[in-house]
Amino acid sequence: MRGTRGLLLAGTAVVLTAAFGTPAASPVGADTIPQLEAERAQLLQQLADLAPARNAASQALTQAEAAYNQETAALDQAKSQLSALNSQLATLSAAIDQDQSQETQTKSALAALTRATYESAGDNTMMAAVLSAKDFTDAVNSLSGAASVSAQIQGLEQTLCHDEADLVAKQQSLQADFAQASALENQLADQANQLMVVVYARDQAVNALDGPARQIAGEIATIDDEIAADQAGQTSSGSGSGCNNGFAYGECTWYVATKRCIPWGGNADAWYYNAAKMGYAEGQTPEAGAVAVWWAGRGGASWVGHVAYVEAVGPSAGIPAGSFEISEMNWDGWDRVDYRVVADDPNVFQGFIYGPASG
Repeated sequence: MRGTRGLLLAGTAVVLTAAFGTPAASPVGADTIPQLEAERAQLLQQLADLAPARNAASQALTQAEAAYNQETAALDQAKSQLSALNSQLATLSAAIDQDQSQETQTKSALAALTRATYESAGDNTMMAAVLSAKDFTDAVNSLSGAASVSAQIQGLEQTLCHDEADLVAKQQSLQADFAQASALENQLADQANQLMVVVYARDQAVNALDGPARQIAGEIATIDDEIAADQAGQTSSGSGSGCNNGFAYGECTWYVATKRCIPWGGNADAWYYNAAKMGYAEGQTPEAGAVAVWWAGRGGASWVGHVAYVEAVGPSAGIPAGSFEISEMNWDGWDRVDYRVVADDPNVFQGFIYGPASG
């Protein structure tokens, strides 16, 4: 015995789309398959009316997520640059400390050398050189030696000062770069936070639109169940399973049933068993056109499992050997179709459902 089912009017759906409200329902009874199919057609039209707004919201969410990911990538790069600059500053600071220590020791040695030079080259230098020299040439050489030592002292001191000034200049330049990079990091962090708010708002908008669509999808699923029950009563045993898509709209099972005939029912985790009972060939090798069935709770699947349609098998363009491309729904979100390449892993996939077994 059927219960009362709410039917949404197509004109009302447009208003609900703009208001993000809950669809209103009016009781409608249906006793024949044509009536049920007419109701289903109206509900599908309501889903179509909701589609533009939902697609626009989904696109806005995708764009916001892409902008956020780009911003966080730039932020990570800025953090890496800061870390490198900080390491360079630490290395340069250590070099400056070592240079200053060496300079202190050198200056002490220079002071002693300067005193010795002064003592040997004071006012009495000329007299001491003349008196102690064996000849005139020896006296000149003594005076020239003292002058050379003084020049060496001056040259060494100038070199030390120049090296120290060069290191300090490099340190100041690095500190300026570090300050600039720090400011950039703060700016990128603020922008990332702002974009996160945008992503959240876009996600809320998608969820608000998904609410009415899910309710309509529930209405369609109820009608599909009733159509299937009526068809079962009108056909002889084993002669009329048909390929009507009686799965919940927007789910992975519903999507696969739009790609090929699925005469059985049940959640994704029951498909492998249910298909075998209906005589469908199965195996562990992916083939184009086959249904890939996940183990429940494995490889990212939920506790009710997951199914997808096998588009192509590697090795081929963009698909390596040992992998295959699938299309699926409700992996990245309800009523979202995506394509991806996955590795053939028996720990993830329960198996693959092919066509009806021959014979």
